[in-house]
Amino acid sequence: MASITLSAAELLLHRLQALDVAYIFINSGTDYPPVIEAWAKARATGQKVPELVICPHENAAIGMAHGYYLGTGKVQAVMVHTNVGLANAACGVINLANSNIPVLIFGGRTPISEHSHFGCRNTPIGYGQEMRDQAALIRESVKWDFELRLADQIGEHV
Repeated sequence: MASITLSAAELLLHRLQALDVAYIFINSGTDYPPVIEAWAKARATGQKVPELVICPHENAAIGMAHGYYLGTGKVQAVMVHTNVGLANAACGVINLANSNIPVLIFGGRTPISEHSHFGCRNTPIGYGQEMRDQAALIRESVKWDFELRLADQIGEHV
C-alpha cells in the first residue's frame, strides 16, 4: 500500500478546514510559498481548504478577520509576513484583545536551516528578516503563542 505524505503547509490547511475556518486573510511574503503551493494543489485536486483572501496590508487582514467574527461568530485565520508583517498587524491584534475577539494569527518565519536541507535559507533576505523573538511583538495581547517548527506539531497545537 502506498503511503500519502503531505507537506506541513498541506497539513495546516487541512487542519484549519477541519476547525471550520472558511477564510485565511493573508498578506504574504517570502515565507509563504509552501502555503500558496499547498492551496493551489488542494484546489486543483478538488480538496476543500479555506479560501485565501489576499489583503493589501496586515491591518486590513486583521480587520477583515475581526469583522467576519463579529458578523458570524466564527473564528478565522490571518497570515502575515515575518518581522515587519507581524509588526504591522500588532495594532489590530491589540484591538482584537481589547474586544475579546478570537482570531488565529500566523506570522511567517525564516527557514531554520542554513544549508543542505529542503527549504533552507537560500537568499540573503532570510537573514535580514530573522528576529530572535518575533512573538514578543504581540505576546501581551494574545492568549497563547507557539512557534510551529515541525509538521507533526500541527494536529496538537492548531
